[in-house]
Amino acid sequence: MRNPTHTIRRAVPVLLAGALLAGCQDKSFLTENPQDFVAPTNFYKNENDALSALTAAYATFVDQNSPLSNSDYFGRNLFMLIEYPTEVTTSRLSATNERSLIGDFHIQFSSSHSYLQTVWEAAYHGINRANTVIDRVPSIPMDTVRRAQIVGEAKFLRAMHYYFLAGLFGGVPLKLHETQTINGANTARASAADTWAQIEKDLTDAAAVLPTSWPAGDFGRATKGAALTLLGKAYLQSASTGGSAGDFQKAVDAFHQVETLGYSLDPNYASLFDGTNEHSKEIIWSMQNVEVDGAGGYLDQWFAPLTSPSIYQAGAQNQFQAERPFYDSYNPNDIRKAGTWLTSFVNDGKTVTWSWTSGIQSSSQYGSTGPVPRKYLDFNAPSNGAGGIDYPYLRYADVLLSLAEAIDDVSGPNAEAYSLVNQVRARAKVPPMTAGLSQQVFKDSLYVERRFELAMEGHGVFDMRRDWEFAKGRVEANMAQMKTLNKSPFTSSVEKYDARPIPDKWKLYPIPVTACELNPLLTQNPGWDDGVCKASTGQ
Repeated sequence: MRNPTHTIRRAVPVLLAGALLAGCQDKSFLTENPQDFVAPTNFYKNENDALSALTAAYATFVDQNSPLSNSDYFGRNLFMLIEYPTEVTTSRLSATNERSLIGDFHIQFSSSHSYLQTVWEAAYHGINRANTVIDRVPSIPMDTVRRAQIVGEAKFLRAMHYYFLAGLFGGVPLKLHETQTINGANTARASAADTWAQIEKDLTDAAAVLPTSWPAGDFGRATKGAALTLLGKAYLQSASTGGSAGDFQKAVDAFHQVETLGYSLDPNYASLFDGTNEHSKEIIWSMQNVEVDGAGGYLDQWFAPLTSPSIYQAGAQNQFQAERPFYDSYNPNDIRKAGTWLTSFVNDGKTVTWSWTSGIQSSSQYGSTGPVPRKYLDFNAPSNGAGGIDYPYLRYADVLLSLAEAIDDVSGPNAEAYSLVNQVRARAKVPPMTAGLSQQVFKDSLYVERRFELAMEGHGVFDMRRDWEFAKGRVEANMAQMKTLNKSPFTSSVEKYDARPIPDKWKLYPIPVTACELNPLLTQNPGWDDGVCKASTGQ
C-alpha cells in the first residue's frame, strides 16, 4: 500500500495544491460568489505558476471547494449516476432512498435530485479551473513546448468534464473562458452536436501536443494516448446517441492510433485495481490517489462492506453491491468475477467469506447484502476516507472493445472486430465470442462483455445509452428475476420497486432544477418537465 509521502515524487498527485487557486476559481459557473474573485494578473508569471494552476485543474476529480465536497463528483455522486442504472450494481437501501431512486428508475426521481446538481456544479468548477490554464498560461514566458503541453493537459481535462456532462445530460452550456466576474454568467445550452464538437476540438488539440509518455516523476499526467482514447470514446458516444454516423469511422481511426502507442493487456486483471500494478502498460490514464485528505480517492467508504467489528475505519457504507442475476451470470472460469467483487477477507483475525446464503446474518455483518466491489477498495485508508489506490479510467481493454464496437457500427462484425474482443476474453479465461453474429447481436454481445470487463469503472450508463433497447431490456429482466430471488434481508433495492417498462426519457438525465432557477436560459430534456426549466423537444 502506498505511503502518503508517495505524493512528493509526482507533480500531478500533489492535489492538495488545488487550494492555491481557490481564490481565483468560482464554485461553479452558476453559483459565483463575488468574494471569490481576485485579480489573477499578478499570479501567472512563470512555469511554476502554470503548473500550480494545472495541478488545481487535476484536483477537481478528487477534492472540491466548499460548499461542494469530495463526495459530490467522482468520489460518489457522479459514480452513482453512472453505475446504478445498469444491471450490474445497486444500492442496499430501500427503493425510495435518494440513491436507490437512480438504479430503480423510480417514478419519484426528478430534476430536483441533489446528485444531479452537485455533479453539474462540480463539472463546471473543473471546467473553469481548466479554462484558467487555457486562458492564462499562453502568455507566460517559458519553454514553448512545455507551455503547449500544459495547455494540452488542461484541454484534456476540460474535455473529460464535458464528456461526463454530455453523456449524462446531452447538450450543455459551453463555457470556454475563465469566469472572473458574476456578470453575464448565464449561457444557453449548446446542442448535443456542438457540445461533442467542442470535446472533439479539445482532444484533437491535446493529442497534437501531448507526449506518448511522461518521466516516472510525472506519471499520471494526460498523454497523447489518453487524449486519443477519450476522443474515440466521444466519437462513439456521439454517433450512437443521435450524432453523425460518420463519427463511427472517426472512432475507428482514433482507436487505431492508440493501438500503435505501445499499450497491452496485463495478464493479471485484478492487479489493475488493488494498488500493486498502477504503472501497468494497460492503464492509459488513471486518477491518481494517495492516502492524504484532499489527495485520495473517496469511493472506498461507499464500497466497503458492513462488518462487525468494522474493518474500515472511515465508516463503511456498502452502497454498491452486485445485483444477483448479473453476479450469477459470469462464466465459471471468468477471472474478472473475483477481480471485480470482494467475497473473502480477514476481519478481526477471522476469514470472512461471503455467499448469498449468508443472508441470515445481522445487517452489520457482510453477507446480509450483495458482494461489494473489490476494485479500488483500500482497507488501509485513514479515518478521513482518502484511499490510496488509483482509479484507472482509460484502459487498453476499453480501447479494444470500443474499437470492435465502432467497426461493427461501420460495417458489421469482421475478423478484426472478433479478434479484438477475443483478446479481452482470452485474458479473462473465457471462450471466444460466438462466430457469425449479426451486426446488432454482435453489438448486444459487446455490451454484455463490457459489463464483465469494465464493471464499476465509471462507464455503465454511457454504454447503456449506446445500446438502449437491449441494455434497458436487461435491466427490466433483472427486475423480473428479483421477484423470484426475493429473500430476507433483501439483496437489492430493485426488488422493492419495479419500473418495467423503463421510460425512454431515461436516455438522458434531467437538467438540475436548481441550475434552471439560476439560469433561465436553460431548457429541460424531453419527458422531465418540472415547471421550472423551459420545455425542450430535445438536446
